[in-house]
Amino acid sequence: MKKVLFSLAVLLASQMLSAQNTSSGCYRGFIDGGYTIGVGDYDFGRFEINTSHGYQINPFFFVGGGLGLHFMPEYKTKGMDIPLDQRESKVDIPLFANLRANFSKGKITPFIDGKAGTYVTNNGDLYLNLSLGCRFALNEKQAVNVLVGYTTEKLEFETFKSFVSYKSMNYTTYSRKLNTEGISIKVGFEF
Repeated sequence: MKKVLFSLAVLLASQMLSAQNTSSGCYRGFIDGGYTIGVGDYDFGRFEINTSHGYQINPFFFVGGGLGLHFMPEYKTKGMDIPLDQRESKVDIPLFANLRANFSKGKITPFIDGKAGTYVTNNGDLYLNLSLGCRFALNEKQAVNVLVGYTTEKLEFETFKSFVSYKSMNYTTYSRKLNTEGISIKVGFEF
């Protein structure tokens, strides 16, 4: 029995060693897609696709930048005949810096990933995402990543200002930027 367990351990170790992330001093790219579940005052979910490109400093640290396509649905304040805040369905594009730290060099590696930037469309503002993930190596330079994170964004909404007259239900609005938050779940590919 000991020989079987030892043989199995050696076989598993050799498989883990063969797909380590040993790359350093080279280009690295990431693409991920997923869904952000809205939480807080403005709880609307959205689909996201992000790509990052940069430099793998050593097997543990990556620094780069990227952009995304975030498909935002229409939002209206719930439970009101006249919405306090509303936003049309839009595609928002964040431009961000990306830092990633791998905690080990094995075939299965936990990591932390941070993105910070701004939206360059629709008068958006701040974009921040902090994720924890797990990297499943396919070979030395390719892997599948699974991430769960927290996102905070500052987006432009149209807010109720006042009624046009006391005889009418017509009203005016003004634009303002509001914070939205969400829990993101993503799957990605590393190359």
